[in-house]
Amino acid sequence: MYSQICIIIIEIMRNKLKNIATNKKVNILFACESGSRAWGFASPDSDYDVRFIYTHPLDWYLSVSENRDTIDIMDGDFDAVGWELRKKLRLLKKSNIPALEHLFSPIIYKHESESLKELRAIAKDCFSPISSMYHYHSMSKKYEEKLSGDVVKLKNLFYALRTSLAGKWILEYNTLPPVVFKEMLTLVKEKEAIEIRNMMTIKSKENEAYMHSRNDLVLELISKTIRINEKYANSLSSGKPDSERINSFLYKEVTK
Repeated sequence: MYSQICIIIIEIMRNKLKNIATNKKVNILFACESGSRAWGFASPDSDYDVRFIYTHPLDWYLSVSENRDTIDIMDGDFDAVGWELRKKLRLLKKSNIPALEHLFSPIIYKHESESLKELRAIAKDCFSPISSMYHYHSMSKKYEEKLSGDVVKLKNLFYALRTSLAGKWILEYNTLPPVVFKEMLTLVKEKEAIEIRNMMTIKSKENEAYMHSRNDLVLELISKTIRINEKYANSLSSGKPDSERINSFLYKEVTK
């Protein structure tokens, strides 16, 4: 059950989205929280990373001109990015990881039930284990490089943990990893999980710049997982997007 402060924040976000829809003359089909708040390890000063999908009136789609297909709004700690539906579907077709993850966020500000159900089904069809693994693997290596020294930024450690375990999840289950980070802790040993949960508690109380003393157990887990992901990545399969289904969904939504 949401706390009172969560209810207030959700209402604030929904009002901001209504203003965007009115000002930009678009219909927002879906909106969610992304980033650390969706993953479940936000710091007190983390931004609200709102991501949404929208459609234009039909005449927008009948123009021969290439029109802008994204909306970006930055207002304090409110960071909102929207994708026009056709662009979003193109990203899903490529198994773009952020595009896939948004649809399964645990924090949803707006949705249309049937549209979201079909979008999630399309996303699962489009999910490519091999391309998704390479996304997570490149990100985990990038953040691993930032973890040398006696103290490390806790934010970087969790980004490395999340992306490396996401790759391990794909190897184990051949499915899109959970958006909520703690659901992937079933992949690690209990001693490792305890250390990670303790650091999650610390991160929930410290700001984004917080530096944490080196934890060799967790850093070794990250390193070992990255090496295994790299070794077996090429054994994974590709996605199977259904272009006809995607086109039919787009047509249905823009002609409502």
